[in-house]
Amino acid sequence: MSEANLPAPMIMGVHGVLTLNPWVSPEHEDVFGLVVRRTVSYGWSSFHASGPDGVRWGHNEADGDWEQDQRVRQLAWLQVDVADAPRGQRLPVLPAATVLGDSLNRIGRFRFTGLHTVAPLYEAPDSRADLAYAAEWFALADPAASAEFTLSVASTKAADLPGHAPDILAAALERAHGQLGIEAAPLSSRQGLPASPAEAGLGLPLAGELETTHLQCGQAFRCVTREWSLDMAAWVTEIFIDALRGTGTTHPALITVSKPLSPA
Repeated sequence: MSEANLPAPMIMGVHGVLTLNPWVSPEHEDVFGLVVRRTVSYGWSSFHASGPDGVRWGHNEADGDWEQDQRVRQLAWLQVDVADAPRGQRLPVLPAATVLGDSLNRIGRFRFTGLHTVAPLYEAPDSRADLAYAAEWFALADPAASAEFTLSVASTKAADLPGHAPDILAAALERAHGQLGIEAAPLSSRQGLPASPAEAGLGLPLAGELETTHLQCGQAFRCVTREWSLDMAAWVTEIFIDALRGTGTTHPALITVSKPLSPA
């Protein structure tokens, strides 16, 4: 089967600490229902036979861990199929992150610590022009502020990410347009994740872990910019999706963006 005929699952998980509003009951609300309602409200997907042609994705699954113990957890994740998205559309990284973030903020107080994405790179178009506009958006952040976080990338052995690491770094810096400092960082043994993922802002197991067991450790990067937010994590994920595309990777990739939980 050619790549053009493959299904294109994209998996995303949002990590952090959630304090539920006292009037919200996990027995009556769940991530899937919240995600469906919010996605339809944005017009990114539809569950009606007469809905629009060319939705951004088709829903597969969604869930999350709302355990109220103030530990970092994978609070919300979704799996969607983007194979039928309109021609030329970027992978819906920011729309998916927005839906998950909106869902969490609707039900409680959400402290964000990490984002992971399993991206079907064979569906990713050239996004350099769009990323330039995004850089202008983030340029409006407080110039005196500074935030540091870690990004890791893993893909198949055939992608040879360690061998392409210098080119990936150069491509990512080009797409950041001066709004993001990036440098190579030490790589741990587990798919590029830090040695203590919970301390680093990721709750395990990552959604899509079965789909990523064949992915090899790739490369980790230290990133410095003006803010730490879900929007920023989504933008940096898109930067590396396009950097991987631009350096010849078409295999699925696991991209994590994370920062240790800061004191409340």
